[in-house]
Amino acid sequence: MKNKIAVIGNGLSGKGGTESVLTYLGNCQTIIKQFDLELFIFSPVKHQAFLKNCGYNKVYSTEIKSKYLRLLKMIAYLIIFNGDALLVTDQKMLPVTYYLKKLFHKKYKIIFWNHYALDKDVLAKNKNSVEIDFNKIKLADNYFAISSGIKQELIENGIPADKIDVIYNPIQPKQKVISADQQVCRFIYIARIQMSGQKNLGGLLRSLVKLDGSWVLDIYGSGDDLQLAEEFVDNQPNLSKRITFKGWVSDPWQQIKTANALLLNSDYEGLPMVLAEALSYGIPCVSSDCPTGPNDLISSGENGFLYPVNDYKKLNEELTLIINHEISFDRVAISQSVDFMFNKNYDNRFINDLKTIIGNRR
Repeated sequence: MKNKIAVIGNGLSGKGGTESVLTYLGNCQTIIKQFDLELFIFSPVKHQAFLKNCGYNKVYSTEIKSKYLRLLKMIAYLIIFNGDALLVTDQKMLPVTYYLKKLFHKKYKIIFWNHYALDKDVLAKNKNSVEIDFNKIKLADNYFAISSGIKQELIENGIPADKIDVIYNPIQPKQKVISADQQVCRFIYIARIQMSGQKNLGGLLRSLVKLDGSWVLDIYGSGDDLQLAEEFVDNQPNLSKRITFKGWVSDPWQQIKTANALLLNSDYEGLPMVLAEALSYGIPCVSSDCPTGPNDLISSGENGFLYPVNDYKKLNEELTLIINHEISFDRVAISQSVDFMFNKNYDNRFINDLKTIIGNRR
């Protein structure tokens, strides 16, 4: 008999990194053969296509606006749930799962599986960031971390290391390597257009104002700050002829024919999948060494460069090395540098870690 697992989600729009991982999980035949998977979503989902395509044996969603009525629905679900584990993606859901487990003597393991950094000081400086409450997080029995940085943040806040498994996220091995542009140094940027805050595109653009040499930048993405970013570029002579806004593209990798490096200037992440995807295509990446994730993926000088957050002098020095061909990268080797995240390896890690946790139930 397969172990029964419920994923408890909240705050899902239907588009985003967490949704991509949940969709992979719900449709992965290797994992489905081992577990009976259900998905319970506490809050309404804006993009309904996610619910149709996410897989899972059962999906429980809601259109109810009242948080109190949604809470009653969740309580009813958990009372009748007699499975082996809950994978909880939002810390706010942990108290409900914990106290119902105690009250009704449930045997399931509560596993906190967050998809964002947990550095309270960093997040406090960024608008629209998640407010971290470790009193809630400590209610979980075990933890799935998607990066080694998140594991370290958990340990620093009192979570025992032996309760934490780093599982990363899955990516598909690629059949092709994207080559460097031989005519001009072509940088690419693929992310939400956010001039300040998490993605901090504004900081990157201000740094590029001072970057000399033969280079261009293609920006893929949309967001509330798109017009602000376009106006900034238009008003900078060193940027206006170099930077092209491509807009939101469902699969930019099919459009990208050449790229010398992918750039990312985030203040914080969880595990930035755009870096992993770029590396799997053999594209070097230049990223801020923000909490958390980039240093799991990038080894400076081997598959790209890391620079300290807000150290734009260092960033431009690294970009200049690429522009002037002062460093060469083995693109086939780069494409294999994230093999630990390839589907087969991820599936085995997820199954083995989850089975170990379930096997240790008391």
